[in-house]
Amino acid sequence: MMMAFFVLIAVIFCAVAVAILGFGLRSKRVSGRAESELVQTNVEALKASYADLKAGHDAGKISDDEFEETRAELERRVLDESRATESLDKSDKRERLTTLAFIAVFIPIAAAVIYWRFGTWDAMNPAIAGMQAQNESGGHSMAQLDEQLEKLEKSLQENPKNVNGWMLLARTNDALKRFDKAAAAYEKLSVLVDGETKAEVLADWADCLAAKNGSLDGKPEELVDQALKISPKLWKALALKGTAYYNRNQFKEAAATWEKVLADQKPGSEDYQSVLNMVNDARTKAGMKPLTGPSSVTRVEPSPVSEAAGSQRVVSVSGTVSLAADLKAGLSGNETVFIFARPVEGSRMPVAVTQVKVSDLPAKFTLDSNMRLPGGMGGMESLKQVVVGARVSKTGNLMPQPGDLEGDTPAVAVGSSNLVVKITKKLAQ
Repeated sequence: MMMAFFVLIAVIFCAVAVAILGFGLRSKRVSGRAESELVQTNVEALKASYADLKAGHDAGKISDDEFEETRAELERRVLDESRATESLDKSDKRERLTTLAFIAVFIPIAAAVIYWRFGTWDAMNPAIAGMQAQNESGGHSMAQLDEQLEKLEKSLQENPKNVNGWMLLARTNDALKRFDKAAAAYEKLSVLVDGETKAEVLADWADCLAAKNGSLDGKPEELVDQALKISPKLWKALALKGTAYYNRNQFKEAAATWEKVLADQKPGSEDYQSVLNMVNDARTKAGMKPLTGPSSVTRVEPSPVSEAAGSQRVVSVSGTVSLAADLKAGLSGNETVFIFARPVEGSRMPVAVTQVKVSDLPAKFTLDSNMRLPGGMGGMESLKQVVVGARVSKTGNLMPQPGDLEGDTPAVAVGSSNLVVKITKKLAQ
């Protein structure tokens, strides 16, 4: 019963999403019709000009040579405008029908498959939990999504300047962790857009490559630098650049970069406090005096929030993290263990992070919405589900590195407690 109700609601939401996008295409149609009507108005104006020209010629005010020359020019312009009307109508109709048909098929399938891979089906019906393994090996629904992605790729070959198509292809492959294909789509997209949008695409491309390579070194950081040249205050690019500095132990530069993010935060806000913690961590490691802020923030660990801190909802996830026995060999116990929550889909940037030492394991943890990353990106309170993970970093770097040890949960509801995060795998060298 609960599953049927969920599916019904999901279908309704998919229908609404398609309707909204369809309305957008209808708006485009209206826009195209307006352009066509404008062309028709121009034609009528040219006809009126011809009538005036003929009247002037008949009255002897315009010579025969001037009349013939001007008439030929007006006839040429009328022909051009008429062709423009026909071209607008045909291209607009073809583009709208193709795009709407693709949206109507692709969005419901993509939504269902992505949720099937990353959602928590067993929260609705425990009997479905056993189907997850089958899905991991590839099922019919994933095949359907692959088919639609292939159609989208073919469509983009025929219409390589379709910005929305490239964006959809990049985001979908990114969400499915197909980083090679996502990176290729981001690269295509980066030459089609400009301004702030281009900067955001470059930052997403860098994030994608960093996830694939396990490092921001090289191409990812080059893309971050390009993004910052376009938009010097773009929060994601600044966060990645600061992380790149931090990972190279360039703590002074990391602090200076994150301070640029801090300058755009409202003093006393949760974002301000979170960024201030990051800045002071880097400044301390650089041997610099920590900054003081309007709110006393001395540690990254979550702390109780008083009612005076604001009316924003504070949410959390909590549980225990442990390390598989067969991975303990060769560890000194001083290695850093990052514990984080990240969105289920889209960006892999954590929305909350804390850390312990290997010697502390097994360790209890709490991640809450006061521990969000800086600038623009919402914290845990903006999400319904998160993936909670833990990583043993032998270098102390925030970004995953080959040889790090990892483990994570499937998608869990925000507010969950008693979670079990077990570190069981080693990142490929």
